[in-house]
Amino acid sequence: MVPVLAALAFAGEPASRVLWNAHGANVLGAPARDGSFLTCVDPASGDLAVFDVASGKLRRLTNKGGGAEKEFAYFSVPSRDGARVAVAWFNEAGFYDLRVVPVAGGKPRVLYRNEEAGFVQPTSWTPDGKQVLTLLFRKDNISQIALVDAASGAVRVLRSLNWVYPKRMEISPDGRWIAYDSFAGDKPGPRDIYVLAMDGSSETKVVASEGEDLFPSWSPDGREIVFASDRSGTMDAWAVHVEEGKAAGEPRLLRRDMKQFLPMGMTARGDLYYGLRTGATEIALWQPGRSPEVVVTRTPGRNAAPAWSHDGKRLAYLSRRGAENFGVQARLIVVREMESGAEKDVPAKLATVASLRWSPDGEWLLASGSDGKGRSGLFRVRVRDGAVKTETVSERADYAGVPGVWTNDGGIELGEDAVAIAVSPDGKRTARAYANKVAAAGREWSVEGVTWLEWAGESLLAASGGKALLLSGEGVREMDWKGYDGGPFSVHPDGRSVALSVGATRAEVWVMEHVFAAVDGRR
Repeated sequence: MVPVLAALAFAGEPASRVLWNAHGANVLGAPARDGSFLTCVDPASGDLAVFDVASGKLRRLTNKGGGAEKEFAYFSVPSRDGARVAVAWFNEAGFYDLRVVPVAGGKPRVLYRNEEAGFVQPTSWTPDGKQVLTLLFRKDNISQIALVDAASGAVRVLRSLNWVYPKRMEISPDGRWIAYDSFAGDKPGPRDIYVLAMDGSSETKVVASEGEDLFPSWSPDGREIVFASDRSGTMDAWAVHVEEGKAAGEPRLLRRDMKQFLPMGMTARGDLYYGLRTGATEIALWQPGRSPEVVVTRTPGRNAAPAWSHDGKRLAYLSRRGAENFGVQARLIVVREMESGAEKDVPAKLATVASLRWSPDGEWLLASGSDGKGRSGLFRVRVRDGAVKTETVSERADYAGVPGVWTNDGGIELGEDAVAIAVSPDGKRTARAYANKVAAAGREWSVEGVTWLEWAGESLLAASGGKALLLSGEGVREMDWKGYDGGPFSVHPDGRSVALSVGATRAEVWVMEHVFAAVDGRR
C-alpha cells in the first residue's frame, strides 16, 4: 500500500492520502489521538485489532480461541491516552456487550452487559478516561446517549431518542459537550448537528440545512465541529465555529465532493481519518455460454439484488443512495420496464433493504431488511406507491432481515430457522438452506454459507461464499458468472437467463492532513 496524494479541488484544500486499502480494510474503529494507530476489526478472525500507521500491519488485541467462532468485535474507540480500547463485542449469548481491552495486551474486561440493550456502540472517551460515551439501542427500539463508568460499568443516560439513533457522536476535547447528529421528531428526514451538555442539562442545534448534516467530529482545540453535508449537491466536508455549546457563525466549506465519506475521528494535530467506499456494482443478465451483460441504468455503479417479476416484463433492483453508514447504505427500490427501459423509484420507508421478491400478481415486492424504527424483518412494499406493510420482525435478525418467499396463492412462507428459502415456480417444492446444508424435495447437499436460493428447473442455484453454485442430482458445481458479486440473483420466468449483480465495493481508510492549518493557518 502506497500513500497517494489526492487532487485538490480548489486552492487551500487540505490534502488527503490513502492509509489502508488492503482487502478487509474496515471503518469500524477510530484513530489514536497521536495518530500512531487505528482500531479496527481483524478481517481474518473477527478479533479486535489495531492498524499500525507506520508499518501498515495489523496486531490483534483479542484472541477468541477455538470455542468462540460466533463471537466478534464490532465498533471500537481508543481512550485519549491510547492505553485502552472500548469495543462492542458480539457475545456467546447473541447480543452485544461493552468491553475494555488494554492496547499493550491483556485480558478484555466486560464493562456493560444487558440483553435488554442488545446493541451498544462506544463512540468516545472522556478526557480523564473515566467514562465512555456509548449509544445503547434497546429491544423496545429506544436509543439512548449514555455515559458508562469505565471502572464500575454504571450507566448514566443523558438523552433518549425514541427509535432514532445518531450516526456519530463525540465528546469535546474539554469534556464539556457532546456533538451528535439526528433528526427531529419521530419521522425520518434530513439530519442536523446538535450539541448536548455533558450533564444533559441543555441542548442546541448548531447546524441545520435542507440537506443532510451528519457525522460530527470536534477539532483538536474544541473550537469547531467538522461534519459532512450534501447542502451543495455533493457530500462535502464542512466546519462550524462553536462557543459555549452554540454555533458562532455560518458553516464554512473545507473540502468538496468527498463521495461516500465517513469521518472516523481526528488526531491531536488535526488530521481527520475517514472511510471511503470505492468500486462499483451493476445489474447484469447472464445466459449459458456468455459473459454477463450489464444493464444500463440511471445510476451506474450503485446497483444490486435484482428480481424478475413473474411475467418477466419488469426487473426490480436496489440502488445505493445517500450517505455512507458504516458499510450499510440506504438502498432505494427501483423498478425497470424491460421493453422500454423506463425506470421508477419506489419510495418505501425502510431503513435498509437486502433483497426483493415479486408477488405473483405483480402488485407487491417482498423486501427483507429493517424498518425506520430499526426492527429487522420481512416487509411487503406496494409497487405503485411504496406503501409498507410489516410481515414479521425478529429480534434475532440482523439488518438484512428475515428470509421469506411468496407462495403461488399470494401468501408468505417464512424461512423459520433457515438462512435462505426458495419455492419452485409451480409452487410444489420448497428448498431451504441451513448452516451447512441445503434441503429440497427429499434431497440434501452439503454446502456451507448459503445466503440465497433460486430454483432453476429441477435444480437449484445458491449463493455461497461469494460464488454461485448449481445443486443438482449430479452434485454441486460452480457457475461461470464472471464478476458476480455474491449477492441475491433472480432466474427469468422462461428459465433462459439470470439477472445478477457484478462488480465489487470495498472500504478504504484515508487521512485528511492538517485540516485547519491548510485552510486558515491554524495548528
